[in-house]
This record gives sequence, C-alpha cells and structure tokens, in this order.
Amino acid sequence: MFFFCKPNEFSKPINFAAQEHRSDWFLKVNPRHTVPVLVDQGVSLCDSHAIITYMVNQYGQSQHEHLYPKDFLQRAIIDERLYYENGILFQVIKDFVARIMYGGEISYHRKSIELSHNAYTFLEEFLARNTYVAGEHLTLADISINTTLITLHKLVTVEERRYPKICAWMQRLREELPEYEELNEKGAQQLYLRFQNSLEDNMTKHA
Repeated sequence: MFFFCKPNEFSKPINFAAQEHRSDWFLKVNPRHTVPVLVDQGVSLCDSHAIITYMVNQYGQSQHEHLYPKDFLQRAIIDERLYYENGILFQVIKDFVARIMYGGEISYHRKSIELSHNAYTFLEEFLARNTYVAGEHLTLADISINTTLITLHKLVTVEERRYPKICAWMQRLREELPEYEELNEKGAQQLYLRFQNSLEDNMTKHA
C-alpha cells in the first residue's frame, strides 16, 4: 500500500490506478508525483529514506534509538545500506517497470533477472557478516530494504539454496516486524499484480 502521511493527523492511501498521484492536490504537495510523502510542520518530504530517518530523529523514543543510532559510524553503515537499496536494489524494480509497464515487453528480460541476482549477491554478503544488514541489531536499513526486496522476490525468487542468509533474514523480519502482512506483503502483492496485468495486456497487444 502506498501512503500519503501527516504525523498525528491522517494517512491517506494513494490510488495509482485512478492517477491520484497526478491530481492537482497531490502535485501541490509533491511535484514529483511520487510516494511516499510526509508533510510535517508545513514541509513535504518526498523520499522514503529522508522520511524514515527524520521520523526516528524527530519522534523516536529511547527504545527506538537502535533503529538509527546517534553514533556517527553506525549511522554511516546504515546510510550506506540505504544507498545500496536506492542505487542498486530499487533500480532493478525500476528496470522491470520500464520494460514491462512502459516498454510493452511480454516476459521478464534477461537483463532484469541478471540485475536482480547482482543485487541479491551484495545483500547476501552483507548478511554473511552480521545478523542484520547493518550490524547485530535491527535498524532502519533492514526495514527499508525488506520492503523493496519482498516485491522483487515475487518477480525473481530469492532461492534458499543460492541465498541462505537472505532467506533466513527475511523470515526473521517476518517474525519480528509488527503487522508484517498489512504493512509489507499487501503492498508488494498489489505491485506484483500490476506487473502481471501489464504482462497480460502486452501479450494481448502482441497477439
């Protein structure tokens, strides 16, 4: 599920199928017409990593400090993992979107699959060093990367034989994160169905 959020006031699902992300009211909040968006104190934040780090810094309590510690080196490691997500992992999903939803392709392209495994290899290496992606404790990097990964996993399976560390980590997060199905699986499944519907539409056009 994609959300437009304003702390302590309301959260609103954005209907992409109805082009709500291109509506006048939404473009006033975020001219980039992307989600998620956070509006706080009259300021719009339109990047998920900026949003989650700000939320912990501004509203987190002592029990949340491990998610984004004040120690500069620990933060740097978490930031590095978030850059990996944005620069490598998420770019694979963008490649699938470009080829299938906008490019009219009728099957998963070999290059998209190669990019998936390249991203998985990096993540497997992170997890070979630590229990979580940025150390021995759950952090924002785990929560954020998992959100992207479970969508990509539906397109190119993370095989346990090939990526045992990732599979164990994914199961760990499924057990540890609250409301996992609602906050993670539901949105990933919706995006996966959009991919499948686009593939079917593309095949119909090529028939």
